[in-house]
Amino acid sequence: MTLHNQREARIANSLELRVCRKEDFEQVWALDQRCFPRDIAYSRQELEYHLRRKSAICLVAWEGEQLEGFILGHPEVRGFGHIITLDVDASARRAGLGTRLMRALEEAFVALGCRSILLEVAVNNHSALAFYKKHGYSVLKTLRRYYPGGLDGLLMAKPVVAQNSSASNASNRT
Repeated sequence: MTLHNQREARIANSLELRVCRKEDFEQVWALDQRCFPRDIAYSRQELEYHLRRKSAICLVAWEGEQLEGFILGHPEVRGFGHIITLDVDASARRAGLGTRLMRALEEAFVALGCRSILLEVAVNNHSALAFYKKHGYSVLKTLRRYYPGGLDGLLMAKPVVAQNSSASNASNRT
């Protein structure tokens, strides 16, 4: 078994994926600080703001006492889901955890009737850009000087089918 397969097996077998709780905040914030450069990582206040929004959906992945990853997003009133951040600890990357978190949030957005999902990513975050493209996201536009220090961002989107419309489409084909 390769190291990659061992990590995948560990992630699949021992991971608890659940909704974020108030007591998770310190570790969620610490993971965000480890995953992003200081000028891009969320401040405590910014992260608290996003988590406290009524519509916030934050899913965390724990292996025992270790937070391995989390994803945070909001369904917006205009019928789209907005992914705020996806963070996976370096030790758990490339083992399928990011995909599990992404799919879980996408499913939550679809259940809420979202028709598309948006996110922003720094132009120089090549691994994240490849990950999002692999999962069906495409670049809509460049966001000039979006990040601190004048770094450009990319606005990416993925169309999704709301549960109600997918059920009716399936019945129309039979």
